[in-house]
Amino acid sequence: MASKISDPPRPLPTATTRTPAAKAPQPSETNKVKTPDLKWNKDCFEPGNAQPLPLPKPPVSLPLPLPKPPSQLPTDPKPLPLPEPGPVEPTPEPKPEPSITDSDPMTHIAYLASDELQGRDSPSAGLDAASAYVQAHVEKYGLVGPNSNNAENPFQQKFDVFSFVGKPETSATGDAGEHDHVAHKEFGHQLFQEGFYLEDGMPRETLEMLNKKYESTMKAEGQPLAPARSGDLRSVEELRALATASGQAVNTMALLPGTGPHKDEVIVVMAHLDHVGTDRRGNVHNGADDNASGSAVLMAAVPELAEAQKRGELDRSILFIWTGAEEKGLVGSQYFVDHPIPGLSTEQISGVVNVDMVGRWDDQRLSVVDTDRRGQANYFRDVVDQANAQLADPFDRINRDINVYRDRQDGAVFGRKGEDVLFLFEGLSNPKGGGDLIPEYHEPEDDIDLILRDNGGEKPRRVKDLMVNVIELAANRTTAKE
Repeated sequence: MASKISDPPRPLPTATTRTPAAKAPQPSETNKVKTPDLKWNKDCFEPGNAQPLPLPKPPVSLPLPLPKPPSQLPTDPKPLPLPEPGPVEPTPEPKPEPSITDSDPMTHIAYLASDELQGRDSPSAGLDAASAYVQAHVEKYGLVGPNSNNAENPFQQKFDVFSFVGKPETSATGDAGEHDHVAHKEFGHQLFQEGFYLEDGMPRETLEMLNKKYESTMKAEGQPLAPARSGDLRSVEELRALATASGQAVNTMALLPGTGPHKDEVIVVMAHLDHVGTDRRGNVHNGADDNASGSAVLMAAVPELAEAQKRGELDRSILFIWTGAEEKGLVGSQYFVDHPIPGLSTEQISGVVNVDMVGRWDDQRLSVVDTDRRGQANYFRDVVDQANAQLADPFDRINRDINVYRDRQDGAVFGRKGEDVLFLFEGLSNPKGGGDLIPEYHEPEDDIDLILRDNGGEKPRRVKDLMVNVIELAANRTTAKE
């Protein structure tokens, strides 16, 4: 168990440094998702029964005061001449009010980490509800569904999840352990060994990886290996016979088209939407930090980036992806890379930003990975420093202390394809870098009240501001070829 940091408390900002984006038209009735009511007081931001705070109203134009009547009026006053009729000035349409709550990550954490979603397992009805909630939000701000391969819903990419030994969270005996996900605390350059997708025609390199995963899983469970029928690789058909199907999970995605000469290139911005569901005792693992926080930061950035796009301030396009089945083994990101969206293949990707667990600890430090698999810094090294300097209150510490996590997050799948990847993370227990994960990692106690206790919700808000700066810099950067 990690100990809590001993940083002295800092006064929290009373308001975000950014001007909230304008509120766009509401989504259609079919896309609305029930969101719990929220209330705010000086101590915390929490779900409750109160109605949401009303948005600021535009100032009311009051008529000028009427002149006081004179003390003596003529007994037979003559009527004053009426002014000649002239052109009538059209009444300007009122500008939409800013959507303050939509631009606040805490609004979205409150819903995504609620008991209603039952831990957002992959697959589950809770993950489906979270996906619908995200989709309604991005449609509200004019983003488009890019997946033309899914005519039914181009905002989604669905895939089947498999595992080799029982359900992904159970042991070979079929009984879940006392702590189902304790093994995930052992970090390093080792991929998750639990879940994967299977599909005819999948890339050979992915098939090779699954064969290795099968062998390591059977070895860990002390079970004999089924040899390949021919050659050195088991086929998709053979692996499917050895695997257990868990159901269908979903990636949720939205495209904000660029407006400049590089609009055919995309900056991928991603966060995993899933968590680990419930344990055998029925405890809900709400995953407020992991990863309602990162998913909410992406959602809160949408209004501002949509406004920047309307002003013509985004050269490249922005592709948002909320992945499913990350907790099962980076399955959603692997499926996306192996099944490129038409017009958005890896050749069009000009950088990847992955956001995971950015809610906890104090609000003045953040950890990043901005290196490739050889440990060499990529272009995001300078971008992060510039983006931080642009903040009204920059982060005191940008720690580069988590390279050991590079292969344990969704961005690693893109890194293996040679993409420049930036991984934003909330940091480890040591304020100056290093240490342990939060004690509540993959435990039922990972709830929104701990984010409020640590920093009052300012950490996710500040990460959102930093990420918006990063995306704008990356989308508009000039490359050496130009």
